[in-house]
Amino acid sequence: MPASGEAERAPNVAKAVWEAAGARAKSEGLPLIWVMSRALTEYAAGTLPLPRSVTSTKAGNRRGRSVFATDEVWSGADERRAKDAVRSMSALCEILLDAYARGDIHPYARMVTTAQREALAASHSFEGDAPSGMLPAPVAA
Repeated sequence: MPASGEAERAPNVAKAVWEAAGARAKSEGLPLIWVMSRALTEYAAGTLPLPRSVTSTKAGNRRGRSVFATDEVWSGADERRAKDAVRSMSALCEILLDAYARGDIHPYARMVTTAQREALAASHSFEGDAPSGMLPAPVAA
């Protein structure tokens, strides 16, 4: 289910990559769709470098997979992807999921004080940049 402001996208991703990333996400107790959304958000923001080592997958077993992203994140990732000479958003999604499946990129959360949380929240440029519970909105006193 998409978060507020997110739209469903359907990049073509190889079955083997999707399943391997799904297995890792499941072992970590995370929804694969959330992992993909976070990877795209961080990549679009410039905080996740493009992983360059990828496994080869057969082109014949790709199909559209549901992922969710805001227009801002999707277009930001698309712009950065073009600069990084990645042929398509489908290829970018597959590269990111493959890197996640192989353990080259990781979801990361940490505990912070209220002041740190507010500084982190102020530094993020994309709406919905943190999943529910990571950086909740400050409560008015």
